[in-house]
Amino acid sequence: MHKSLLLRAALFLFAGTFGAPSCGSGDLQQVVVWQEDWLRGDLHMHTTWSDGWDDTATLIRLAESLDSKVLLAEHPEYEGNGLDFIAITDHRTVDVLSDPAWTSERLILIGGEEWGSSGHAGALGITEFVDHDPDEDGVTLEDVSGGAQATHAQGGLFSINHPFLSNNPFPWDLRINDAIEVWNSGWALMSPSYTTELLDEWEAAHGLANPLFRRAVQEQRRGASFQALTYYEAMLARGVHVALVGGSDRHTLLLPGFPTTWVRAATPNVAGVIQGIRDRHTFVSRTPVATQILLLVQTPDGGLYEMGDEIPVPAGGVEVKVSLHVGRGDRGLLRLVGGEAATSDAALTQAPLGSIVLEEDVIGNNFKVELTLDVQPGGWLYPMVFDELVQPELTAEQAEQVRELAVNAVATADEDFTGLATMALDVIDLDIFFDASLCEPKDWEPNQMQCMPQDLDGSGSFFVPDWIDRPLNVVVEDDLITDWCMGAVGSAVRFVAE
Repeated sequence: MHKSLLLRAALFLFAGTFGAPSCGSGDLQQVVVWQEDWLRGDLHMHTTWSDGWDDTATLIRLAESLDSKVLLAEHPEYEGNGLDFIAITDHRTVDVLSDPAWTSERLILIGGEEWGSSGHAGALGITEFVDHDPDEDGVTLEDVSGGAQATHAQGGLFSINHPFLSNNPFPWDLRINDAIEVWNSGWALMSPSYTTELLDEWEAAHGLANPLFRRAVQEQRRGASFQALTYYEAMLARGVHVALVGGSDRHTLLLPGFPTTWVRAATPNVAGVIQGIRDRHTFVSRTPVATQILLLVQTPDGGLYEMGDEIPVPAGGVEVKVSLHVGRGDRGLLRLVGGEAATSDAALTQAPLGSIVLEEDVIGNNFKVELTLDVQPGGWLYPMVFDELVQPELTAEQAEQVRELAVNAVATADEDFTGLATMALDVIDLDIFFDASLCEPKDWEPNQMQCMPQDLDGSGSFFVPDWIDRPLNVVVEDDLITDWCMGAVGSAVRFVAE
């Protein structure tokens, strides 16, 4: 019975409903020194107010635990690198806001809701419920647009969640969203490519899909997370410029903050975080201590712009200086991706989207590269970094486990995830899983998921060692597992006519 229940939890975990933990910390004596106004957090998680397994108090304690003394004793890289903010986004409710446990001296708490039924979105920074089907006649495009508008009326943000999740995609033709969640839980989890057959079935039930979404469905053989990036590129090509974000989609078992959304916030409060996302000053990393990426653009008149900015340039184009700065990414692979405007939705069907403008090996944990580019209005650029899948310090046995887990991670889908879940049984202490009160950090083992004493009762919550996490974020190219896992990806700059 216990094994069956654990398998059920693992199935939820590897179905993409929970976040994947750390994948790369590096030597913190050499990392990039970030400005104080960069904050890190998690924008997607659930409590017992909907389908989460932990109550509000427990989830907040776990989110506060990443720089706790007990974790720092084993993982000193988290010193000063805990989360700064979280948004609890329970399904179709904001009841968490009236919970007496909705308080923290450590974290910025952002009100939210996971909006929708057919297609999900994060309504962030709200205080009142936003209905997904106010007429109770089934969700329509009018309801989706109305949900975004109602969120905006509260000063909030509407962020499309896991758009290519096979059993709950978001093909609605919405172009007033503020963000898109390109990284939900592990990059490779629950991410077989969404197919044209599935989209045809969706259209038969709901009407025509967004042509930008359909263009992204053409991107096969790399998985659903890359389809989300292609969707983002299609948005950029059609002038829809939004923020890239990520979310753990945490329900149980693992900690919040994996992946981590970074936001440059002018003020360390809810308003600052919301405005930072609205301004598209964001990037997503695998964990709070994983690879970091910054992109800066300098124009000939001395203007300096950052990730997410719209940059005015002459109608005839101009040469700009682009600077990329990678922290904590030693031995990784840096890519700068760029593209052009598409004149119409129809033109987008056959138009190329993102192409690799620059590819460089990352050397050291404080890596910089500069280049000059000729840019035109309508063009765009965004950065990403891949990390090693198998670290050189692993034993041969661990390296083989990593590759096996990567194979299972890529094969995981809503109807076939038993292999990956079974593997989880080997790295979880069953007794602690079923009784969180048995957690003793002094008994932690490096080759096991490590229990968190902040979870006081019920099923346990666990931190995942880095080498186990990397394969959950493996990068796939042409249906083949590569030697990389996703490290970080940043919001695009877009060039507009002066």
